[in-house]
Amino acid sequence: MNSVSRLLMVAAFATVAGFGAVTARQVLMVNSPAALAAPEINGFVLQQPRLLPAFELLNGQAETFTAADFAGSWSFLYFGFTYCPDICPTAMVEMAKLKTLLSTSHPDLLTEFYLVSVDPERDTPQRVQEYVTYFDDNFKGLTGDLDDISKLAQTASVIHVIEPSADGESYEVGHSSTITLLDPQGSIRAIFKEPLRAATLADDVSQVLSYAELMTE
Repeated sequence: MNSVSRLLMVAAFATVAGFGAVTARQVLMVNSPAALAAPEINGFVLQQPRLLPAFELLNGQAETFTAADFAGSWSFLYFGFTYCPDICPTAMVEMAKLKTLLSTSHPDLLTEFYLVSVDPERDTPQRVQEYVTYFDDNFKGLTGDLDDISKLAQTASVIHVIEPSADGESYEVGHSSTITLLDPQGSIRAIFKEPLRAATLADDVSQVLSYAELMTE
């Protein structure tokens, strides 16, 4: 097992552990008559939305992008990088399919889809934006300072590691493969885990939207 494979295994456990406290809190709240059981999806639904930390990234036009810029739409975030050979392009294809499915099932739903780069040394704003629009003209890319990327990734329970190669002239990037869903207030509502399949994602998103609506009544 190579170092990246070990990382992905650790990431899977970390994601589950990261939501252990949420799950326990949900169990305790079931005793309340007003509590609503979260829907079962291929991932995790948060009964209490998780706020994002303060951060400053750059969008595809090299303009400052903060947590406030997520407001107003349901936002789908995938943490990856443009040099990723396999799982990132596969995930982006499924997100493009998901966008199409949601435009049919929820035509009035305002959505945005983002790739957040975990390889900012190579992923400039221009490169990230060119990459994401290959999959959909309206997809958006985010990059910037690694510390700010890491703060956002940690809040989304995403693990990422940059490992130098043996020759010291290149490096590998490992990361977990999930999609984070933010509500129009810019808080995390759900995290969808592998396998990322558009049809399953569309069904799960519908359940999350219904649950979010019930929780606001």
